[in-house]
Amino acid sequence: MSHLTTSSLSPTAGVLPTELRRRPPMTPPAVMRPGPRLRMAALRADPRQAVQQDSIHCLVCGGVFRQLTNTHLRSHGLTADEYKRRFGYNRGRPLMCRALRRLYADRAVRNGLASRIRQRPILARPELRRQGGARTIALEELLTRREARQGLREPHAAL
Repeated sequence: MSHLTTSSLSPTAGVLPTELRRRPPMTPPAVMRPGPRLRMAALRADPRQAVQQDSIHCLVCGGVFRQLTNTHLRSHGLTADEYKRRFGYNRGRPLMCRALRRLYADRAVRNGLASRIRQRPILARPELRRQGGARTIALEELLTRREARQGLREPHAAL
C-alpha cells in the first residue's frame, strides 16, 4: 500500500496562493497571550485603542484581524450595529484597521465614487433636518472630546 501525500497528487497542491502567503500571520486570541484580561479590560475601557494601523481587536473574543466582518460578528451572535453600540463605537466607525480604511478611501477617490452619489440624505428626508443633530454620543466620541478639551490629542490625529 502506498502512502499518498498532497505533493504527490499535484505539483502545486502544497503551495499556497500568493494572497495567502503575503498575509501576515494572525495573532492568537487573547486567551493565549499573557495578561489577556487586563489587555481586554483596557481595550473595552477605551475602544479606540482596539483599532490600530494594521489590525483591529475583536472586543468579544480578543482575536486580531484586519477587519471585523459580519461573519465573524455573527459567530458572537452580534450585528455590526449591535457590536458598535455594545462597545461604545460611533455609528459610522468602520470596523477595520486604518491601513485598510485608507486603501478603500483611496480606491473610492480614484474611481470617482463621490460623483456617483445621487442624493444627500438630509435633503431627501426633511425629518433629519428637524432633528437638529440630536443623537446619542458614543463612548468613543466622549473620550475623544475629553482628550481634545484637555489638550492631550489632536481631534483628527487618529486617521
